[in-house]
Amino acid sequence: MANGRKQDANGNMSKYQVFDTEVINRKDINGAPYNPRIIDKGARKRLKEGIRKHGLVQPIVYNKRTGNIVGGHQRLEQLDALERRNDYDLTVSVIDVDEREEVEINIQLNNPSMQGDWDFEKLAFVAEEYDLGFDDMGFSDLDVDLMFDGDDRFSKLFDVPEAQEIKSDLQAVKDAREQGAKNLKERNGINWYTIIVFRDEQEREAFHRRIGIPVYEDYVSPDQLERLGRESPQAKSRREGTGQQTH
Repeated sequence: MANGRKQDANGNMSKYQVFDTEVINRKDINGAPYNPRIIDKGARKRLKEGIRKHGLVQPIVYNKRTGNIVGGHQRLEQLDALERRNDYDLTVSVIDVDEREEVEINIQLNNPSMQGDWDFEKLAFVAEEYDLGFDDMGFSDLDVDLMFDGDDRFSKLFDVPEAQEIKSDLQAVKDAREQGAKNLKERNGINWYTIIVFRDEQEREAFHRRIGIPVYEDYVSPDQLERLGRESPQAKSRREGTGQQTH
């Protein structure tokens, strides 16, 4: 565990708060060479605009022992672009851990499966209540197609030409949704789909990750399942962690 900071004067500080803050020059902060996070051009642009509008509202996490960034690589990159220099001072959140624990913290800070999912009802409410568009909330048109397809409360907020473009990565999911709705309407029956029962929620989430669809998505197309069957035995072994060929 990271080194804890000293208790405050009245002894009421949480023992789990293990960071200090310190002002460090940007040139003394290193990007972690192992950092497994990537960001595409569109997300980079939205992040930059968010920092330009609101400022840096969350400190970069910095490991004193290695000099590496632990959390905030993408934010710092966009801050550099806005500052147009690399010799400015920055207040950072400082921890003091060995490299293995640093890597563990780095991954956990960026792990989507540890950060929960959206409550779409509440998201719809705050969007309408506070007059927030998708640009304001930092969503892309790809996010809109993936998360909010078919919900008029959201589509009316993102009615721009770019949102009408076909997203090839999402076409299988959208086709499955449309086919399901069509079959239900025409047949008024249930003989056009198969129910898969998982042992628990963790197994379901792992399955969704393997076929490359969001964990909250209920519709799966035959094409997505068939892709699993086309995997090589070696790929299956690596994925399942057995170290042996599957048959």
